[in-house]
Amino acid sequence: MKGLLKFIAMGLVVLAACSKGDEYKVVVTFPDGSADGDTAYLTSYDSGDTLAQGVVKDKFVVLEGKVDGSLMSRLLVAGKRLGFVVESGEISIMMQDGKATGTPLNERMNALDAELEKVEDDSVAAQMFFKAYQENKDNGIGPWAFNYYLMYNTFTAAQIDSLLKEAPEGYRNLKRVQKAINAAQRLDATCEGKAFADFTAADGRKLSDLAGKGKYTLVDFWASWCGPCRREIPNIKKLYDKYSTKMNFVGIAVWDDPADTHKAMTELGIVWPVLEGGKNWTEPTDLYGISGIPHIMLIDPQGVIVARGLEGETMIKTVDELKL
Repeated sequence: MKGLLKFIAMGLVVLAACSKGDEYKVVVTFPDGSADGDTAYLTSYDSGDTLAQGVVKDKFVVLEGKVDGSLMSRLLVAGKRLGFVVESGEISIMMQDGKATGTPLNERMNALDAELEKVEDDSVAAQMFFKAYQENKDNGIGPWAFNYYLMYNTFTAAQIDSLLKEAPEGYRNLKRVQKAINAAQRLDATCEGKAFADFTAADGRKLSDLAGKGKYTLVDFWASWCGPCRREIPNIKKLYDKYSTKMNFVGIAVWDDPADTHKAMTELGIVWPVLEGGKNWTEPTDLYGISGIPHIMLIDPQGVIVARGLEGETMIKTVDELKL
């Protein structure tokens, strides 16, 4: 499911913990003493604010505070991260199990997570997220599920606005939702029939150096760590071997370490130009409203986007039908 479900427990914050509200206690237990001395942070996934923190000692740490209602939060400790619902009561986390137990919403999340793990079809997963949102609109699970519903669909800004009119007050102000709205607006600005948006790589090369130069250009947004990205490379190679003298090919390595990009290029036999910007390079995906990779698009000789979201046999057929 394009790498999304492994992050299933990472959530979206509904409300920030504050001085008022019910008390919560999170008891985190580790299988050994390797994390002793490390600081554990309970953070807002939406804002990144620290809600509570504590130092691991004798293989456990306790994080306490008050919460108004419930929220989906994230635990960061010893290089690991785990999302769960913060709500009134005592929450138990066994780090080796990777889940939180002991309170109603966390048990509900665990059951939902187990069901989602069985799903391989993105459209089915999207409907499950929407159902979870509808059933949990007014608790911490709701905004998390709403966010994933947006991620598993390609909505216009107007469609997201329509959904928000039916959502509880406050959803619109969540940073994740604002990001989805902005991405939808950028997606609208770079849809099929619009001119491609230019950007500059770390070495000074631009997409415009390769696209809109009198030839069709196939553009692949990818990363070395992305399994689906790697599986698309053989399909692109088939097209490259057939049409490299008649059209241009360019890879856009995003969210990736340059050393890993170069290693993958050698492993996968990528010989076409690849523009890079480093591990935190998000300009290309931001410009095009891309939330998941691979994302492959076709640009015509004049620089107009012909197709987006190409993959597999559909991509091959689309290029073959150009009759180059």
